[in-house]
Amino acid sequence: MPLGALSRLEEQGDTHGVGISYLLHGDTEQALAYLARASPSLDRDSDLAAVAILRGRSDDALTLLDATLEAMPEHPQARWNRAVVARELGLTLLAATAFEAVAAKGEPGWSDEARQQAQTLRAGFQARAEAWKATRAALQTRLRSPEAPLPVKEAARFPGMARESFYDLLAVSESAGQAEALLPLARVLDRAAGGGTVLEDSVRRVAAQDFTRRAPLAREYAKLVQDTHPAPTALIERLRQEPAAKDLLLGALLRTPGVARTHEELGALTAAETDPWILSRVAVEDARLDDLAGQGPQAGERLREALEQCRANKLPLRCVDVLLRLSGRATASNRLVEAEEAAKNAWREAAALGEWEREGTALVMMADAMRFQVRVALARAYLSESLARQPDDCRARTQAHLNLASLALMRFRPQEARQEMEDALACGRTPGLQGAWILADLARLAPRPSDESRLMEELARVTPLKENPGRRVLATLIRGRFTVDRDWREGQKVLRQTIAEAEPLLRVNADARDARAVAYQTLAVSAGHAGAFREAMDAVAESLQVPVPEGCVLAAAVEAERTVTVVRGPGGQVQGHYDASRTLPLRDDLTGLVPRELLDLLRDCPRVAVLAAPPLDSRAGILPADLAWSYRVGTGAPPASPAKPPLHLVVSDVEPPMTLKLARLPAVADTDLAGAQRLLRLKGAQATPERVLEAMEQATDIDIHAHGVVDRTLSSATVIALSPQQDGHYALTAEELRRRHLQGAPLVVLGACSAARLPPILHETSSLPQAFVASGARAVFAATAEIPNDAGAFFRAVRERIQSGEEPSQALRAERLDWRQKQPGLRWVDKVLLYQ
Repeated sequence: MPLGALSRLEEQGDTHGVGISYLLHGDTEQALAYLARASPSLDRDSDLAAVAILRGRSDDALTLLDATLEAMPEHPQARWNRAVVARELGLTLLAATAFEAVAAKGEPGWSDEARQQAQTLRAGFQARAEAWKATRAALQTRLRSPEAPLPVKEAARFPGMARESFYDLLAVSESAGQAEALLPLARVLDRAAGGGTVLEDSVRRVAAQDFTRRAPLAREYAKLVQDTHPAPTALIERLRQEPAAKDLLLGALLRTPGVARTHEELGALTAAETDPWILSRVAVEDARLDDLAGQGPQAGERLREALEQCRANKLPLRCVDVLLRLSGRATASNRLVEAEEAAKNAWREAAALGEWEREGTALVMMADAMRFQVRVALARAYLSESLARQPDDCRARTQAHLNLASLALMRFRPQEARQEMEDALACGRTPGLQGAWILADLARLAPRPSDESRLMEELARVTPLKENPGRRVLATLIRGRFTVDRDWREGQKVLRQTIAEAEPLLRVNADARDARAVAYQTLAVSAGHAGAFREAMDAVAESLQVPVPEGCVLAAAVEAERTVTVVRGPGGQVQGHYDASRTLPLRDDLTGLVPRELLDLLRDCPRVAVLAAPPLDSRAGILPADLAWSYRVGTGAPPASPAKPPLHLVVSDVEPPMTLKLARLPAVADTDLAGAQRLLRLKGAQATPERVLEAMEQATDIDIHAHGVVDRTLSSATVIALSPQQDGHYALTAEELRRRHLQGAPLVVLGACSAARLPPILHETSSLPQAFVASGARAVFAATAEIPNDAGAFFRAVRERIQSGEEPSQALRAERLDWRQKQPGLRWVDKVLLYQ
């Protein structure tokens, strides 16, 4: 576009038009700046999605496009852009469907290209799916009928799938001849794994057995493989009495996880085994047994070793299965970036193998990791693709609909969640603990008479043979959440039982930590519902492991659509408010969460201690800027004046790894350090995590000027990106900090962008400010948003007020109001939080 025309658009105030012009020129940064200032509209949101696509931000693009299409399903540009996003993400059928919707409009040019895109996507996908399905059908036919052709040629294309079936084909052979007929398949699969005669030797070993004893067991085993055996446990007990049928016993145990077994039994069955495929399956089963016994770290180590072994032995399908297990474990442990990466690797590797079914499983695992990160649009896209790929797979369909039901509840859409739940139950599979959790919510939000029986049936299936200790605590929690809405006092007892069961597992099990956090949330909001506001305040304080402070207090908790807020005013009067009408997720700014009548009760307070259960405790705005308040996360007793001589530690000019692509922060001005008596500066390459931690133990004042980074593989909280050590470690984490004792009871300023902010995760919170207080800091200042380069002057002024005798929350309020008066419209100072 000529500059003159662009200038005229700007003169006319057409920021949308200017933004589009920059977008057409490929300047996405300027396009984003202008579009963000344009008047809100569906067209603007669709164009913002286009910017997000070009900047590689699929999450943002899908969120904008889903909202646009929900408001206007026929919006043509949004439909096109959603197809493009889906295509770039590899969601073939989702993209094809979206392109077909564009093609149906019959527009010249657009529709032709959309139709061609859809045809190309479907054709490629169909060819891959049909080849996989044909091979599976041929192997299943041979399993049912030994006279059917052996698909040797197809096995060369899908050696993983064929090898899985090979063991079943060998196990159900009822004669030496039937076993030896598998030799051509064994040789093809041995070559595919890099040579050797492992499978050929297995055929000859089975063929040499006494089939007068083995054949009847093989016939029963065939029923087990086809899911038609009436009593699998009885079969396993008979196989345990037959020394010559070790392979059948091992196969039966791996197929029936609900039957008790031990590491020792599995070890005895594989003592002479050399087949790496079988050893890999047993390693995964050993990891499952570790997990059931509450040995999560050991289970993870076994799986990582199994991944190394399957790669070394050239068994790529086994690697896909191990990656899926690793993803599931990481999701259960709230290591969501790790979970997502493992699932993505499984998806890529399954696609490279043409393993169509495993691709669908990986899609669901990716969606699960994203669901817990509250990346709703992307999770829904992956689940929709999974359903389109596997409409006849009952297991995959059940899991996809369960996840979609959970996402609907996160969006406060109970009727939608109810329909997804019914779809999940449609093919008769049990919904598991996730389904029981959903039913507990639906019984409150959109009840049906069948909810209680369905939920209790599911909880009755929770046994030590099927679920690990943390998951069993979750079962108690679900029962408590369901009961408390019907019988408050009885429900309280069950929720207290949940907390007691979780206590010994908190250090090692994320499910137990989640269960404890949610149990306290439910205790608080249910007390609010019952009008027992003092009990609600006590529950929040107990969840934070602090006593209710003296003086003015605000306690707050949320769970789903329910919110309870309780205040104690300057005269000791307690007043509370319960609300169950929320229909939107929490915003980053909590302004309006506390009703005006409760705020009025706090107006005469010199300062307010805020007790906020997660996820409220890492957000700004819970109280107005003109009140002096702080989040109370410590014991409530003011620390003694530090006995150590003053030492001001300043960390700045750090050199984080280039791979993080972080902007260089400006150097700390000397004026910002004026008045420091003893000053220790760690700059540049000196500012490594270990050196910073050592220096902090002696400091009485700490300033850290660095970027806050989200890396769930390192920490559940935001980490501070410092200069890397020799071993490459660059992050200051909450977990490392909690292992230190800050002997100088320092005043801490985290001048890092978003140091107080947590990435969204359900039920659990851990933040750097909280870790500093737990390690001995008397007060921590941190921001939930990006802060400007001149923020140092603001924090210096707050510190000077405190050094002159002002209480920290009062110093923060005074300086905040002063800056806002001097610079009307300034808002970042409202995002600075205080933790004490």
